[in-house]
Amino acid sequence: MPSPVPVGTRPRTEKKAAAKGRFTIVSGSGGDYIFLPEICTLFEAPGSVISELEAFRSDEFSKNLPGEKPFEDAARQFFQSVIGAQKPRPQAQPVNDEGLKDLVLNISQICNLACSYCYAEDLNKSKKIMLPQTCRDAIDRALHLSKGGLKSLKFLGGEPALAFTEICLAVDHVEMRSAELGFPPPSFVIVTNGTVVTDEMIEFFCSRNFYVLVSMDGEQSIHDHLRPFSGGRGSYNKASETIGKFRQSGNPVAVEAVYTRTHYQHGVGVRDVVSHFLDLGVREMQITLALGSWHGEGAYAEIEKVSRDFSNVARDCIRSFLSDDPFLLRGIQFVIDGFVNKAKNSHVCGAGRSFMAVNYDGEAFPCYLLESEETSYGFIGKDWDQERYSRISKKFVENGKDYHETCGTCWANEICQSCLGSSFLLEKKIAKPPAWFCGVQKTLISAVLGEIGDALNSPGKHLFLENFAEFLRPRKFEA
Repeated sequence: MPSPVPVGTRPRTEKKAAAKGRFTIVSGSGGDYIFLPEICTLFEAPGSVISELEAFRSDEFSKNLPGEKPFEDAARQFFQSVIGAQKPRPQAQPVNDEGLKDLVLNISQICNLACSYCYAEDLNKSKKIMLPQTCRDAIDRALHLSKGGLKSLKFLGGEPALAFTEICLAVDHVEMRSAELGFPPPSFVIVTNGTVVTDEMIEFFCSRNFYVLVSMDGEQSIHDHLRPFSGGRGSYNKASETIGKFRQSGNPVAVEAVYTRTHYQHGVGVRDVVSHFLDLGVREMQITLALGSWHGEGAYAEIEKVSRDFSNVARDCIRSFLSDDPFLLRGIQFVIDGFVNKAKNSHVCGAGRSFMAVNYDGEAFPCYLLESEETSYGFIGKDWDQERYSRISKKFVENGKDYHETCGTCWANEICQSCLGSSFLLEKKIAKPPAWFCGVQKTLISAVLGEIGDALNSPGKHLFLENFAEFLRPRKFEA
């Protein structure tokens, strides 16, 4: 695994073409498939062929760690000849020509909770709300850095609902400025703890077609343990009440959870968390693995079990699309999108390239998880330093998969996505995520692809595709 590139030093600039003929064996509940990432296609194969390639299965965490397997070169040469007869997948868009697409405003660094794993604890000590002029400056700067307008405007905190007036002003401003520039308006996203959301806010969010994510970490005991009010009282009842109000209004609401080592040690699995959300009537959920939770003795064995749990839930999700009551685990949507669209992901995420976050005071960063003195773009507004922005962004461009040898030999290269910010919280370096985290992702990807293969071969294929189309339809802005 190549050494990470410390912030402030010049990263490698030598691109390396990905190895040809890469492949893996993925398994559904009913069959095995060969996945060829260069053409993003699943193939059925006789059992005798699968048996010969047994070592190349990717349905377990331990099989997805770095290292070449016996006879891998010979197998790749064979699959390279197969790929040569197929239509190639679209190339990735040039990474230096994307423009800014997604803007995050940390609009309130006031929070009424004391979450045990909060990454914004230091920022929240400021107890400040973004000034309206700072909101406008951030939006204007982002539109200037975009190529054709913003795809999304996301509100975070602290607790962003504590800056509701400022959110309304920001929405009005970005709609106005986008129209003046001839750009389509962005979609709006808010991640809220749900404890201060009023009926007025719900009406506004629904009228502006917000994608609302309420933070909830599972059933009441684990949620209250991890996400208490600052005075120690649990916040579950208020959060679940808000979820209920959104559902009663007839508007969709999703849940965002962080799965931590505390969950694991309390015997709460990923499937337990998902089951609880389904019981609440939630049908879209994002569950993030708390990267910094696992370290020390026994961590590796725990991660292997958690990886299996995540994969089983991903299988449940894909199988649910064969029913009349599907649900979407948004953490696997990149796999679905990649498989359907067959477009290569050149980087694991958009941080520093198509993504920017701005704090309450106007200081801008490549991502809200990638904050340090070296990654700071400086402050938006009149004194913006475009040269500094370009210099730091270049480091992220040159941290793409084509610059990492292990990515070039990986079967998941074209399709995978991840989070640079999570690993940055552990060690202040711009690098690819650690090998074990890639192992978790590849196990997840393998499970999703295997179940897709089964679904496309099933009698319920048409219902499966209809449900896919419904869940994956882009959210459209409605004035």
